[in-house]
Amino acid sequence: MIIKSPTDKWVFWLIELENKMWVLLISDSDITKSAASLNVHVGSAFDPTDYMGIAHFCEHMLFMGTSKYPRENEYSEFISNNSGEDNAFTSESDTNYTFEILSNVFEAALEIFSQFFVCPLFN
Repeated sequence: MIIKSPTDKWVFWLIELENKMWVLLISDSDITKSAASLNVHVGSAFDPTDYMGIAHFCEHMLFMGTSKYPRENEYSEFISNNSGEDNAFTSESDTNYTFEILSNVFEAALEIFSQFFVCPLFN
């Protein structure tokens, strides 16, 4: 259930995907940029004793290329060339990835972004 202020003009949808992942969609027709964030409930507290820092290391390695988009920094270049920004962080319990970009190229950015979690190269 989404609870919002009566004065909030945004439109919200909460959906559950077939893989049990929850997605919150928010729409505001006055905004020229779109954004996405993916949170993985694994952070530095889950690092094996023999591999301390591995969650943070993986956070950075995901951005280095995927099977479908193998060129190093292809994602970052696409984001910056389309007035966007991206970031990520690893906390004790979570690793979060986020970006914003011009709305007219959001679908293309989301396609590249999604591949980090499907087929990263870890080069």
